[in-house]
Amino acid sequence: MKVILRTGVANLGEAGDLKEVTGGFARNFLLPRKLAYPASKAAEKQVAEEHQANERRTVKEHRTQLELASKLKDVSLTLQVTVGSEEQLYGSVSERDIVTALAAEYQIELEAKAIKIEEPIKQLGVYKVPVRLSSEVESTITVWVVKNSG
Repeated sequence: MKVILRTGVANLGEAGDLKEVTGGFARNFLLPRKLAYPASKAAEKQVAEEHQANERRTVKEHRTQLELASKLKDVSLTLQVTVGSEEQLYGSVSERDIVTALAAEYQIELEAKAIKIEEPIKQLGVYKVPVRLSSEVESTITVWVVKNSG
C-alpha cells in the first residue's frame, strides 16, 4: 500500500515522502496514529508542489544569507567599554553585546548564537569575529574594543 508520510517516521522516511508499506503496517500503525495518509494522485501532486515550494524557499533563504554574509564582511563595529587599571575591561564583551551593536549601528538583526566567539573578549583591541548564518554560510566581522572616553 502506498502512503504519504505526514511526519518523519524512524527507519521509514521524512514528512512528505511517498512510501510503499504493507497493508497491515499502514492500517494498524501509520493511519491510526495519523503519521501518514493513503496515497492518491491528488495527494501525490500536492506533495510534489510542497516539495517544489520548499525547494524555492530554501534557495531564497540561502541567497539572502549569502547577501547578508557579503554585507557582514564590510562591517567594522566599535564597542566602547569601561576599563580599569592596566586597560583591563570591567566585565567582558559577549555575543549579545555584538548583536546589540550590529542592530543599533547597521540595522542587522542576528541571533546571539550566530556569533561565534571562543571566549568572551576581556582586553582592548581589534578582533575578527566569525558569524555563522547557517551550516553552509559563514562570514567575519571586525570588532574594535576601545576605551570609553567618558
